[in-house]
Amino acid sequence: MTGPYRTETLVLGLSLIGLGIVWTLGNMGRLDLLYTLRTWWPLSLILWGLLELGSALVRRRDQTRRTR
Repeated sequence: MTGPYRTETLVLGLSLIGLGIVWTLGNMGRLDLLYTLRTWWPLSLILWGLLELGSALVRRRDQTRRTR
């Protein structure tokens, strides 16, 4: 990722915010927390993989630009 933020920092921050929202909804009784986490945890692996792939593509593009 280009810019002032590293991809890992951004992903960690967004993950913590998302987890906090889900946990809060669970505490409020609006969401069955354990069911939701058991059902949707694979989505976090998919998102992580997509972000890693995107980061690798950006790094490759930046290296290609530097060598020209």
